[in-house]
Amino acid sequence: MGEAVAKAGDSRIARALIAHPHLTAAGLIAVLVLVYLWPALTGAGMLAPTALLSDATPWAAGASKEILRYANSELGDVPISYYPWDVLARQFIHSGTFPAWNPHALAGTPLFANFEIAWLSPFSLPLWILPLNYGLGVAAALKLWMAGFGTYLLVRELRLGFWPALVAAISFTLCAFNVVWLTYGVFVSVAALLPWALWLTERIMRRGRSADGVWLAVVVAAIAAGGHPGTQVHVLAATALYALLRCLLVPAGERAARARSLTLVGAGVAVGALVMAVVLLPAHEAAKDTLGAAVRRGDIDVRLLEARMPFGSLRTALLPEWWGRTSEHIRGGGSYFRERTFYAGVIPLALAVLAVASSGGWRRKAPFAVLAALGAAVALRTPALEPLVRELPAFNQVQNQRMLLWFVFGVAILSAFGLEQALAAPGERRVWAVLGAGILISLCAAAFVAGVTPGTLARAAGYVVDRSPHAPLAVRSLASVGWALLLLLGMAGALLLLRRRPERARLACALLAALVVLDLFHFAHGYNPIGPAPVVMPPRTPAIAYLERHADEGRIAGVGYTLPPDWSSMYGLRDVRGYDAPQPTMRFASLWQALEPENEPARINELQPLNVKLIGMLGGRYVIAEPEAPALDGVGLKVVYRGRDATIFANELVVPRAFVPRYVDAVSYENSEVEAVTENGFDPRSHAVIRRDELGGAALPAAGSGTARVVAETNDSVTIRARMAQRGLLVLDDQWMPGWSVQVDGRPAPILQTDVVLRGVIVPAGAHEIVWSYRVPGLRPGAALSALGLATLIAWAAALVIRRRRARLARLAR
Repeated sequence: MGEAVAKAGDSRIARALIAHPHLTAAGLIAVLVLVYLWPALTGAGMLAPTALLSDATPWAAGASKEILRYANSELGDVPISYYPWDVLARQFIHSGTFPAWNPHALAGTPLFANFEIAWLSPFSLPLWILPLNYGLGVAAALKLWMAGFGTYLLVRELRLGFWPALVAAISFTLCAFNVVWLTYGVFVSVAALLPWALWLTERIMRRGRSADGVWLAVVVAAIAAGGHPGTQVHVLAATALYALLRCLLVPAGERAARARSLTLVGAGVAVGALVMAVVLLPAHEAAKDTLGAAVRRGDIDVRLLEARMPFGSLRTALLPEWWGRTSEHIRGGGSYFRERTFYAGVIPLALAVLAVASSGGWRRKAPFAVLAALGAAVALRTPALEPLVRELPAFNQVQNQRMLLWFVFGVAILSAFGLEQALAAPGERRVWAVLGAGILISLCAAAFVAGVTPGTLARAAGYVVDRSPHAPLAVRSLASVGWALLLLLGMAGALLLLRRRPERARLACALLAALVVLDLFHFAHGYNPIGPAPVVMPPRTPAIAYLERHADEGRIAGVGYTLPPDWSSMYGLRDVRGYDAPQPTMRFASLWQALEPENEPARINELQPLNVKLIGMLGGRYVIAEPEAPALDGVGLKVVYRGRDATIFANELVVPRAFVPRYVDAVSYENSEVEAVTENGFDPRSHAVIRRDELGGAALPAAGSGTARVVAETNDSVTIRARMAQRGLLVLDDQWMPGWSVQVDGRPAPILQTDVVLRGVIVPAGAHEIVWSYRVPGLRPGAALSALGLATLIAWAAALVIRRRRARLARLAR
């Protein structure tokens, strides 16, 4: 009776899968994502690691122990950059203001050109239209679902079965790359579309249909809008490499047709990129002559870019928690977990090895083997290969450690080929040899663990279930090995069932899929904390309230890890610091080096006289420090607030927002500007420095006197009323960047870059109105190119519709 019921149930499942396999896969992947993100999708929590700010002033004094449950130090850039950027973007969008300029960071910086906000990405839409904390969960769920379902469609297009496609989809949905970068938003916004780009490329290479080229253009446009240039380079390069390999790996007689298909792929990529020129071109223009561009070119040495991942990092493909991970407040192995974790699942890895070890099907699976091998080799900075890749156009501008995306994606797809092979020949020796090799490697890894004691094994068993903080390295390593062994033994059991009871193939596949789900949930659990908003969102403390009341008096600055710069925009405060892309100009960076050598323009470690003077020159009226900070009257700082949460100093050397300096010095070179403003005798309240070559032959302004005040301000303009006793220099204490222009009484006037980074203009004697206006560089030509790309895409689609209609009418006429 039981067997009959089981057969009946199996039959119903089989009929459902046969009738609606794609719908079934889409639903199962949606359930997988829902289970992983349910607190964020039901409103029970927010998918943002803002709990990390509890370690910083002014929140540390009032932080509860409960908040540590939701802290993961690997995600530090999210609360200090990505989350406040999203909040600021929503404010502009909801107010109906075009987000041209950000007045809240770096004494003013481009905002629309901040590419990592991903203004036009389809995945950003929930952030703009839904309550933000709920929108973050919905956006993350959409990304993971798209990653999984796209992988499923690609595997089916490769003519593999439902279960292999589902296992591959699960693997890529919760692979290391997608899990560790999920809360950063823009990384996974791009990576999730990799399988879709390759699915459409595969359809084009096999069928040569123009309709697929149109859809490829749509996907490429979404990739281009995704917001992270490095991942975009890697995804589009993977697409191009895949198309090229598929073109080469065909019989000689078909290569002419495949070459035409290759042209169609190129057209889809080109049109898609053209559609998003409206965001690509402004980002490109704003990045010129910036610190970020210099770092990416290699002109400036940055440890993260130059760090060599130890070859031992490859063990994370099988044992991802060998060193532990930071979500349990553990950092080990001398590496960043998010940068150096190659995990796509134990079972998918074993199946991928089986696919590589098996003969047949190499024209379909070879491109994925190449992607996986190249991804690992470049990420590990393999000698000869990685330097060669780094010299390629675009690759020399990004962090190529993240090409491990190619590895985890290649493993996911190859696992489908491996499972197809196991289903076709479950008793084949090669299948069991791969399983045995995996078990042997795990046991050998366990043998190399140092410091094992009789109690270590018991603690390791407990650590598998409950990752306790500060567990010894031996416990963490053995737990990782034990988990891999359990999964391999479970895989062996499923394959044994498949071998002995072939009629239960669906059950065996379902067990394998369930084991992959369990494995990846175990890997992903807790990495992206989802805590209740009242617990994890930093409160508005008395120190913050004080700064809000005095927000109109000038900018702020924090000492050390105090009120992180971009988070200050959450309270409407303006900061002299910032992390904002496309990064500060080289002029701003050179000034900051004088202020804080060895630090990027986001951190101030000391309050020495020079630092206080330069902070004042940038408009820094208030400096916030730790509660125990000593009095600093001797350097120009006066305590105006001291509480349990923080100490706030007023800077006596701060310059007004708009002012007329009494003395103006002209220097000949850029370096001379920094030297001039850092001299002991330079007082930013009464002195100003300009470059002689910017005068354009005009006479140097004489010693000036006059008054000036800001009377109106919008996102892209500042209006000043000034009364000058004589011709002189008027300074606006905001950063100058390309795109700003100035008019004096309605007539255009030359801009003088003043005090290295500020804006100045010469004004005649008398009463005048000075209007500074900002136009996003590259926006208009970018919009024109986008209009051209969109028109091309529409015309392409319309031509296909017309051709199909004519073909149908011709068939009816016959």
